[in-house]
Amino acid sequence: MNTKLYAGVAFAALLLPASAFAQSTGSTDFESEDIVVTGTRADNGVDGIKIPDGPKARVVLDQEFLAKQAPGNTVLDALNIVPGVNFTQSDPFGSSGGNIRIRGFDGNRVSLTFDGFPLNDSGNYAIYSNQQLDPELVDEINVNLGATDIDSPTASSSGGTINYRTLIPSEKLSATMVASYGDFDFHRVFGLIETGNLTSFGTRAFLSASKASNDKFRGPGEIRKQQFNAGIYQPLGDNGDFIRVSGHYNENRNNQYRNPTLSDIRNALPAGVIAANAAATPDNPIRLDLNNSQFETVNNIENDAFCTVPTPVNGTAQAAANCSNYYGVRINPSNTGNVRANSRFSLTDRLTLTLDGSYQYVLAHGGGTSTLAENDARAKGSLTGSQGVDFNGDGDFRDTVRFFSPNITNTNRYTGIASLRYDITEDQRVRVAYTYDNAQHRQTGEWGYLYSNGMPENPFSGRNGRPVLAADGFQITQRDRKSVALLNQISGEYIGRFFDRAFTIQAGVRVPFFKRDLETYCPIQARDGFAYCSSQPIPNPTVTGTQPYVIIQPGSTFTSTGNPQPLYAPYAQNYKYDAILPNVGFTYNFVDTNLSMFGSYAKGLSAPRTDNLYRAPFIDVQPEKTDSFDLGLRYNSRVVQSQLTGWYIGYKNRIVTSFDFEQGISFDRNIGAVESYGFDGTVTVRPASWVGLTAIASYTHTELLSNVQTTGTTVVATRGKKVTETPEWQFGGRAEFNYGPVNLGVQGKWVDERFATDLNDVVVGAYTLVDLDARFSLEDYGLPKTSLALNVRNLFDERYFGNISTQVDARSGNPNFSVGFPRTVIGSVKFGF
Repeated sequence: MNTKLYAGVAFAALLLPASAFAQSTGSTDFESEDIVVTGTRADNGVDGIKIPDGPKARVVLDQEFLAKQAPGNTVLDALNIVPGVNFTQSDPFGSSGGNIRIRGFDGNRVSLTFDGFPLNDSGNYAIYSNQQLDPELVDEINVNLGATDIDSPTASSSGGTINYRTLIPSEKLSATMVASYGDFDFHRVFGLIETGNLTSFGTRAFLSASKASNDKFRGPGEIRKQQFNAGIYQPLGDNGDFIRVSGHYNENRNNQYRNPTLSDIRNALPAGVIAANAAATPDNPIRLDLNNSQFETVNNIENDAFCTVPTPVNGTAQAAANCSNYYGVRINPSNTGNVRANSRFSLTDRLTLTLDGSYQYVLAHGGGTSTLAENDARAKGSLTGSQGVDFNGDGDFRDTVRFFSPNITNTNRYTGIASLRYDITEDQRVRVAYTYDNAQHRQTGEWGYLYSNGMPENPFSGRNGRPVLAADGFQITQRDRKSVALLNQISGEYIGRFFDRAFTIQAGVRVPFFKRDLETYCPIQARDGFAYCSSQPIPNPTVTGTQPYVIIQPGSTFTSTGNPQPLYAPYAQNYKYDAILPNVGFTYNFVDTNLSMFGSYAKGLSAPRTDNLYRAPFIDVQPEKTDSFDLGLRYNSRVVQSQLTGWYIGYKNRIVTSFDFEQGISFDRNIGAVESYGFDGTVTVRPASWVGLTAIASYTHTELLSNVQTTGTTVVATRGKKVTETPEWQFGGRAEFNYGPVNLGVQGKWVDERFATDLNDVVVGAYTLVDLDARFSLEDYGLPKTSLALNVRNLFDERYFGNISTQVDARSGNPNFSVGFPRTVIGSVKFGF
């Protein structure tokens, strides 16, 4: 009986290749039978939440769940219903960025993939949550709370994986339009056309577009986003083979929110509310647990609404405009796009080939300004005898002028994944895979001019607009470097089922070979690692006289302050990293029950980020490595989806990233070895057709095992402290009710306090967020695909801090905090046929 059932379901898996929960086509194909077989117990999940019965701790959210979330929001926000995951974002609409953590891993350690292709920044591994696919097009999003799949094309996946898959076009002609309006002048329109079968052999396609805009909920400025998607799907026969080609383009034009520093908050509040940084200790930390009145004061710390650029006057010296916090220069524009191809070919009854390929394009920056005197040596360049440059056109060379100077990144990325699967028997299969990922970065920072009102002449500064030139014609820029991040990876995997298929073992190994080719065309400041791009003559230290800058050799000693400023000459360098990363797991299904046990072990690696490798001609830094263990139980049926997992992770050379808001770039620090352990639990139950309930809980214990050396002989006593921005406890859930045409849902989450420094001398208070969603179907009124919807974010108007940009300690650092969004109401109308 069991053999017949399993064989039948396995055949169904071949007919439904999109129903599996892995990343690449190869991983999906390799695991599809295994997942669909055990999925007979779980049917298709409960209320859009699925828990696949595999060796890895996974949770899957499908379109049924995603459709009830706020329209246009980043799909990553929906993952707050997954235990062990915490996502915070800068606004209620998902268009201003955010931060995700899984079991204490930040987003830089989580592999985010889109139809199996990497979306993490190939230089610093960051996840840009506001650039994700429109949620209406996401067929499902799955979270692997442990290790990555063995063919994952990523240099940093020690913290698990998130993958979402695009919908497959319907075989019937259909169209959908969603129009939304909400608080803060939120407008969004989304449209989707699915062509249905265009040929007798099943060719079908889709085309979609969306456009959204809103005012910032605090401070001046607005956020605009538009996105276009298209895809064509061609089945090859009736055995699950297919070819699929898709395209995506996203454009964001955002004014940033100002994230106040600890000092900003102290200065805004009455004296004594926030202690001085120097007074903070782990035993008596600074606590940011403010009342509503205090939060309202902090809420008003924002970018300036106006900027006054001095009127140029010949013969007098004008100071630079004091516009560094002007909202017009605090922008985060991005143009991103990709073309993706996925395919599957049955070469024989036992041999299957999958091929995936993609091209990605990125152009983005984080804003920023700089000032320069017209008679400065940098303005004169190589023409040292000249007067400089009359930047403001008033006929003299006496002024200091402010320019738009963002750090711009332009990436062209090429990815390929090939996987060959061989079925040894009905119960055993193997595969080998090869992964190639080549990301070519051009990181510049061409200065550009500001209009008289302080606005940039071009959102991409002097790169696309009027450049700032020195007297000799040299284009002044923040940085000028070219990098290649290259991954070649081979991997192999085995799945075997034993004991009447009650016991499944899955074992694999991946061997990544990372290479970083770096070249900077500008000198690098030895004290801070930032570039100094100028055509002015820069002598060696042996030159006599007072010099503002000198070129030094690698390994030279220099003072920590004062002049001259030591510079490393432009250089080229390459780094190579490789590792053998095993991955093994099992599943045991208890006979005649819906209960199963699972466990897994995986070794992970995070290669050093490209930006940090530019801080000196040679950086002796080791990759971060992890050992992850999971052990858990599941009980899944047509009524219940549940999972309880205990886990342990050991880190070596853990790297922590912070963001420098003045420079608009990220920087890392190493905090040594880290140990963490905890548990995740989730249960979703639908006891009756009219009600569904979900509950989640997670506990995360983290401990730094080393002290951190900062500068010189200074050592910060971080040993025994907790990892920053990681809540120890999280609880949440969702209740959903259906009555006729009405669907009502309420979901909420409590997040424990989080530390903002490695020393744990600054702590942010806990918070609770509750969202409400309601749908009214017009099907009973002759409109089967039309509905009205209402979403309320932060229903009880909780005041809290979201993202945190952390530091080593309060004494030497000044962490930043993102003010959480207030209650926000959004209404939508959905039309379709």
